[in-house]
Amino acid sequence: MDLDAVRSELEQVVREAQGSVEALEHEETEDGSEVDQVDAHPSDTASDVSEGDREDALVEAAQQRGREATEALARLDAGTYGVCVDCGAQIPSERLEFRPEAARCLADQETYEVSAS
Repeated sequence: MDLDAVRSELEQVVREAQGSVEALEHEETEDGSEVDQVDAHPSDTASDVSEGDREDALVEAAQQRGREATEALARLDAGTYGVCVDCGAQIPSERLEFRPEAARCLADQETYEVSAS
């Protein structure tokens, strides 16, 4: 595994996540003024709130992916990149190619997601 390429990809994920968060927050700020309109129809207001919830979820997802990539960069620096943080097993290279920020093997990731929900 080319760790320099992995580092570059993870740094790109961090930059893209930051860019997404900034763009979504800027969009949300611009759209926020529309909700305050006095003459807005109730269904328009409901649509605005629903859209705001969607944008909040997108911001949260981008922030999470950025955090995961930053944590993966820290593991790379520590020499533990590619090792499951829960069981210590090697994470398959196929998984790391798909999700370079992966911190867990697939089995432990599934367990983590079930316990987090």
